[in-house]
Amino acid sequence: MLSCKEVCHIVSESQDGKLPWRERFRVRTHLLMCKACQRMVRQMEFLRTAARRYGSTGEVTLHPAQETLSKEASARILTQLRQAGNDPADHE
Repeated sequence: MLSCKEVCHIVSESQDGKLPWRERFRVRTHLLMCKACQRMVRQMEFLRTAARRYGSTGEVTLHPAQETLSKEASARILTQLRQAGNDPADHE
């Protein structure tokens, strides 16, 4: 039987294409018994759907009650990331 870590990896990889029937069977068998992996799959599906929606509209519609970071807070976070060696510009 697959481990949870293996299932997570396989499900993540399956986002890019269809799994062979044997792998699908092994993952489904694991998912029948593992609530944590079922939750992980639902979360991955939610994120994929959200990413598709964002990609198709090109913009994010915020709920009126939802707040965004101020420019100052964004600048502070960016400065901290750069100081930690995690410059987001390096990943583009």
